[in-house]
Amino acid sequence: MLSLANLLTRGLDAAGLEVWRFLLIACLLVIAVRWLTALALLAYARHLGEHRVTVDADGISTVSERHTHQTNWGFYGRSAESRRVFVLLTPDVWGTGLMVLPKRGLSDPQDSERLRSLITEHLATGSPRRSARGSRNESHTTASDPYTERQES
Repeated sequence: MLSLANLLTRGLDAAGLEVWRFLLIACLLVIAVRWLTALALLAYARHLGEHRVTVDADGISTVSERHTHQTNWGFYGRSAESRRVFVLLTPDVWGTGLMVLPKRGLSDPQDSERLRSLITEHLATGSPRRSARGSRNESHTTASDPYTERQES
């Protein structure tokens, strides 16, 4: 941050070779951390094995060779869709919890429309959620927490 402030206040010409070298190394480290994180998550997913996901009115069930997981609709607050995937995100600002549902896993083209309507229905009419910042005056109970999830083994 100090190097960046130095560049902004004195101009690009004032930066020495050390400053440019530091900024390059910092950028490379950021990229490397992102790639290493992605590789670690991929290795974890491979460890769990093939996943089967069922989406219904109760929520989303994920079953793999080593893991079974049930998440209710209240856990997610928003969604996004691309040409190849549906993404469900938690209602917090950063979207720390997410579920990626690839469209290639759908057996029929009509299933995409059915899944879209399920997502729209349950995220639009779900239980009231706290704002991203939350409220200090709200009582915090497990039953009202949108992050509460049921996990089965």
